[in-house]
Amino acid sequence: MIVSRSSHNHGWKLVGNGNLTTGFPFHSKLAEWLSIYTNIPKDAELEILEVSCGEVSCPTEETLIVWKEQGEPFPSLSPSLETQDSVDASNKDAIPIYRNHEFRISRKKENISKMDVDLSWKRYIGKF
Repeated sequence: MIVSRSSHNHGWKLVGNGNLTTGFPFHSKLAEWLSIYTNIPKDAELEILEVSCGEVSCPTEETLIVWKEQGEPFPSLSPSLETQDSVDASNKDAIPIYRNHEFRISRKKENISKMDVDLSWKRYIGKF
């Protein structure tokens, strides 16, 4: 028996940017629901990506919401002295770090419901 292993790729496609204050042109309620059910920062710049497959046997449809959150900066590489002034000065040269967050919802962007946001967020925070 021969098994066909025709695989296909699902590539993420950027479909929009925005934040929770300005909202999204493709969904009138999504920003409001994300504000209510998640703790995504209101001013965070969000990238909305989508993947869907046109093959009947592959029901892949997902939306990915990505944002960056600034974390504690790395101290600068310059040597520090024991005085408070030098510690303050070295913090000015610290390199900020960012952590990417990726929140998935198993639905096309325009079909996301309030329940999708709530349940997907609970699953997302359960990973931590």
